[in-house]
Amino acid sequence: MARTLNPPSRRVTARAALLCLASPGVLAAQTSEATTDPAIPVLRPEPRLIATIDVPIDPTPAPSPDGRFFAALQTRPSPVLWIVPADGGEPFAFRKTWSAYKPRWSPAGDRIGFIADGGPPRIWTVQVDPASGRPVDPPRMLYRTAVNAYAFSPDGGRIAFVPRRSTAAGASEIHIIGWASRKVGVLLREAGMIYALDWSPDGEFIYYGVMPASTDDGATHRLRRARTRDGHPTTVLRAGAFLGLSADGLYLLCRPADWTREDGNVVEIAGLGGRRVLRLEAPPGPAPRWGAAGPAYLVQVQPTDAGDTIWLIPACPFCYHVTW
Repeated sequence: MARTLNPPSRRVTARAALLCLASPGVLAAQTSEATTDPAIPVLRPEPRLIATIDVPIDPTPAPSPDGRFFAALQTRPSPVLWIVPADGGEPFAFRKTWSAYKPRWSPAGDRIGFIADGGPPRIWTVQVDPASGRPVDPPRMLYRTAVNAYAFSPDGGRIAFVPRRSTAAGASEIHIIGWASRKVGVLLREAGMIYALDWSPDGEFIYYGVMPASTDDGATHRLRRARTRDGHPTTVLRAGAFLGLSADGLYLLCRPADWTREDGNVVEIAGLGGRRVLRLEAPPGPAPRWGAAGPAYLVQVQPTDAGDTIWLIPACPFCYHVTW
């Protein structure tokens, strides 16, 4: 089912990331004359194959917190949840699901969440053994509300989500549900559609992307940050799309504000203060996402005739000075 290669350890240090840039054949870094800001370095990295899977999968596979597994959702011919070892082992199918997408691993590695479309799109979770990655219980529905996006809190005790009903009138809300209590509270309401969110590692903030409510607001999306204790939001930057917060909580991944499809598969890395520190030109295919090894690597799915492939893409913001 899959052919895999060893990934890097989760313990990626700044020194190791610097060495990865210096290693021949691992990363080719060039400055592009096409970038609108010559102060931002532009990298054209050489990706490394992790696994080839014989079926089409959702373009956002979720790495486990320790980087040893990927949770991948098969999209055709029938939906299946796959656990893909990143060390060369054989992947295994957990079970057929409804049409499902957006898998996410809990920070403790003991649960996998996904949104299932067996009717309204709802959050489901499945308990797994962190050592083997294998599910140990059937999946269970977290909450009956249809959702657009969700994220685990750092301690796994809460889940932030965006109810689908809240986006019907051109506005969105972020709700937070307790894992044990199942009690739900409203954190905030925004004009526009919230389509992605991530919790900071200290649990104090939620970062999220907001699509404009109308064309009058411009084409760029707002990347916002809200305090979890009171929901107070601030805008961090404007971008073409928000793609996620790095595992260490120090960097933001986004499409450039001026991005168009003609530009190719370009993403930018920015500090939490909004300063862009790196532009990366990824291979054709879906937008890359953060891997489990901190901000030193991105993960990308590339469709092929023989099956979908999962790749690691080097990305090294440690090499640049960031003013927060």
